[in-house]
Amino acid sequence: MNFYSIDYLVKQTNINDTIGKYLMVIVFVLMAIGAVASVRNRLQTRYRELSIIALLLFLFLAGARYTDYKQAKSQDDQKTQMAAFATKFAKNQGVTKDKIYFNSTTVSDGMLVKIEQKYYKLTISTDQQSYSLTRAYLINSEVKVVK
Repeated sequence: MNFYSIDYLVKQTNINDTIGKYLMVIVFVLMAIGAVASVRNRLQTRYRELSIIALLLFLFLAGARYTDYKQAKSQDDQKTQMAAFATKFAKNQGVTKDKIYFNSTTVSDGMLVKIEQKYYKLTISTDQQSYSLTRAYLINSEVKVVK
């Protein structure tokens, strides 16, 4: 069973968007370079073909990104919500952030929380405005902490 630190949860919200944006910028730059080269050398068709390939790749990536936008937005919102929840949870419990770990990357009812060496089941209300902790005991004591 994996448990995630608050620092890990905060960093995860930014990584996925960053990779996608950099990939789109790189392909756009390649497309621009190909377009400039094809205009300069109108007689050589290889630059035109390379710029067309880069344009098609850019359009493909943009289309794939747009198609997955709603799902990615929902997941990013949930991860951002989890990072904020975890920070507030640590403050409410009066424990430093480096001593609390969660077994989920999204806020969900019934997730497990590791506070120092003890485990708790977190029950969240339907409006997600309150929670209760119940002491839990693990049957499988094999725990991996991701920081």
